[in-house]
Amino acid sequence: MALTTVPTTTSSGTTALAPKGINIMKQGTASQVLYTVPVGRRFKGHIWTNGPSYYGRLNDNNMHVGYSASYYHINPLPIELAAGDVAKASPTASDYSHIQGIEFDV
Repeated sequence: MALTTVPTTTSSGTTALAPKGINIMKQGTASQVLYTVPVGRRFKGHIWTNGPSYYGRLNDNNMHVGYSASYYHINPLPIELAAGDVAKASPTASDYSHIQGIEFDV
């Protein structure tokens, strides 16, 4: 008897997609879109920049670093995003903006 694949379905009844790793970095992009969560998916990961003021922007809200920090001591901000949520680069044009995590089905 051969082994067969058992299809996995999502809450909407469609076949589930495999989780997908996301790793994006852009420099000098002042609020440019880094990543948008597709319909039917979620995202769990981190966002950060090399600058001392911002982590980046989530749904057009600036995510400020809550303390004065040097360029090399900023911890990534843990985030969880739903379908349609948008992560953008820092509003500071000289920053390197990063987002990293896993996209998965709802």
